[in-house]
Parts: sequence; C-alpha cells; structure tokens
Amino acid sequence: MIKILSILRDLFTGTKNSDYQYRVALDIGTEFVKALIVRFNNDEVREIIGFGKVKQDYSNMEGGAISDIEEVIKRCYEAIEEAKAMAEVEVNEVVIGIAGEFVKGVVNKVSKKRTISTKRLQRKEIDNLVHQVQEESLTTAKKKLLADIGLENIKVELVNSSVVEIKIDGYKVSNPEKFQGKNLEVTVFNTFAPLVHVSALETIATRLGYRLAGIIAEPFAIAKSIMSNEAYEFGAIVIDIGGGTTDIALVRNGGIEGTKMFSLAGRNFTKSLARHFNISLTQAEDLKLKYSQGKVKEGRDQIDTTLKNDIKLLAEGIEVALSKLANSEALPQKIYLCGGGSSLANLKEGIKERELYEELPFFKTPEINLLTASDIKGIEDRVNLKDSTENVTPKSLALQAAMVQSSHEGNFLEKLVSNFV
Repeated sequence: MIKILSILRDLFTGTKNSDYQYRVALDIGTEFVKALIVRFNNDEVREIIGFGKVKQDYSNMEGGAISDIEEVIKRCYEAIEEAKAMAEVEVNEVVIGIAGEFVKGVVNKVSKKRTISTKRLQRKEIDNLVHQVQEESLTTAKKKLLADIGLENIKVELVNSSVVEIKIDGYKVSNPEKFQGKNLEVTVFNTFAPLVHVSALETIATRLGYRLAGIIAEPFAIAKSIMSNEAYEFGAIVIDIGGGTTDIALVRNGGIEGTKMFSLAGRNFTKSLARHFNISLTQAEDLKLKYSQGKVKEGRDQIDTTLKNDIKLLAEGIEVALSKLANSEALPQKIYLCGGGSSLANLKEGIKERELYEELPFFKTPEINLLTASDIKGIEDRVNLKDSTENVTPKSLALQAAMVQSSHEGNFLEKLVSNFV
C-alpha cells in the first residue's frame, strides 16, 4: 500500500519515483528518538517527507550514549514507523547521529613537498595525505580519551572525515584536482568515537533492517548546516544543549575546526528540580517545561534559585570547552544556542552573566542567539516540523543524510571533497 500511494503521489506531482533516493535520519537523543525520512536526488532536491518522535525511558541513555540497547531499538522502530506512515515510502538506508562526551573531533594538518611541481595533482596524492592525517588524528583522539576516562588502549573508530582546507603553494583551493604546485597542505577534521558506541549504532541499524549509510557527529552536522556566507567568512560557535550532553562546535577560518562535548545538560536541570521538590523525574521534567514556557506562577523564584547553580556550572563548562578549542586564536563573535535544553528560562542570560569575553580571546562581547529549525537551510520541510531549538539537530542531520555518500559510493577522496566545508 505504501508503494502504491507513493507512485500515485509522484504521478500527480509530475515526478518519477525512480528519480529519488530515500533515507532515514535517526537522532537518538537522551529524551527522545526522532526519525526523519529524507527524499533527495542528483538535482539537489532535498526534502523531509516523514517525521516520528518517541519518548525515551530514563534508563535508555547515559551521558549521550546508549545504555539499554534493546529498549533504544524499540523506540527507534516506533519513531521510524511513524515517519514511514507519514512519508508513504519504503526505505532501506539509515544515517544515524552520534553525540556524547567521549566523541572527539580532531583537526590535523599535513604538508608535502612535491618532487615535480609541474605535474598536475592526482587524487592518490591527496588520498595518501588524508590517510596520514587520519593516523595522526587517531593517536590524538586516543590520548584525549585516556585523559577523560583513564583507560589505555581503548578501541576507537573513525566516524567521519571532512576536509577543512587544501592549499597549494599557500593558495586555498576548493577542488585541487589538476592544479600544479610544489607545496601541498591538507587540513582535515576527523571525528572519532569509542568502538563500543559505534558498534551499538551498527547493531541498531542491522536489527532494524537498514543498511547503515553513515554515522555523523551531531555537532558537526549542525555546524555544517549553518555554513552561510557570513559563518564561512566570520565563523561561529554552535552550542547544542541536549538532554544528556552539551555539544560545542567551532566554525573558524572557513571550516569546522573542532568539537567538544561534556555531560551536563537538560537532564541535570530535571534532576535538580526532582531533588529539591521531592517529586519524580517525570513530574520534574513537566515542571521544567512549564517553567520555561512561562506557565508557572507560584514558586517561580524557588525554581530560579534551584536551577541557578546548574546554569552556572553549564556556563563554566562552556568556558572550559571554548578555551581548549580556541588554541590561542581569536574566537568568532557569533554564538548560537540550540537543542531542547537551550530553551530553559534564564539559561541564555546565565551564560551572558559568565562574561566569556573576559577569559577567552574574543575581540568584543560575543553575540548570543537561539538557533531554530528555520535557520537550517538547504532542505525543504514538508512535514511542518515545529520551529524550535529542539528540532535543529534532527533537521541538520536530515540535511547531511541527503548529502553524505554511502560507504560503497565513490572513493575516499570523492567523499572527502563532497564533504568539503
């Protein structure tokens, strides 16, 4: 029935079903699983045609990572079925977002002096340099994980790679093929995650019956999705405050330079309210939402006081993460907040009170804005997603799902150049 309805719809809209590809974009969050069905083709038609959202149990996720895989699979199945019922198509590929405090983004640069400068660049040359960058990045990622969790010889997997910059004799080029020159310099942003996290996502895709077309780091997806001319030129800082983690991405010098994640986010606010008022987590979550929506009249001052310390800790965590990302270079002036946790009342003001410009290399006071789903361009929303901060991540993931090449498509260089930021 789904295929028949899809064919009829395509007849009425004047398009052929065979012209399109379909994928599921799966955002496995701490509070919700969100599934989006994406339709796209080679003519750069990108559309969200199905959406499903299912509440997670509190024990399903911890620190942005899956803790109960069987229950998460059930929630993913429910969300995807809801999205498929809306889209009225069959889908066999899935792209899954990954986040969490142990997901590491690493930027590395490698240079090479070419023997024959008049010889045109070949793909193999850049391919070899990129692999060299990946090996160096892997070592760095393992060191970061060792410092964070104290476990040596932890198995780490490459999640995704994106070329930040390619220079030939000091000149930046967007597509290096057929250029000539002596000095070749490649900068690549790589995202790594512990094998246990990656294998959990692979298991979910397999158990659900989908081929895993890609795994995308969620802060990377958001940062890449807002790469307007202004962000490309002046840079931006994206802070995604979810249920279990806060993910930060730095866009600078025309590319995504790095990401940082830490496990302090919306759920911490919920737990504080539950403890203070001696209520269940479900009741505390409901209270938090009503408070943010301005629906709580009595006891609002008490909630302000209860959450003040958590907001202060979050602002401190953001400052520490940005100091590590800054690497002594000037930080962009635009800061964008998104994610369900960013809509908490007084949170934006609490971050402003931290006066980040005093301790960090900002030229002037940074401008802090809330990012909403409507700010993500490049993909048509056919399902009327709620224009809120909480839908920024799934919409960004949907956009990248329509753009990423499957693991069996093209060679490694083609994928990297197609992901060029």
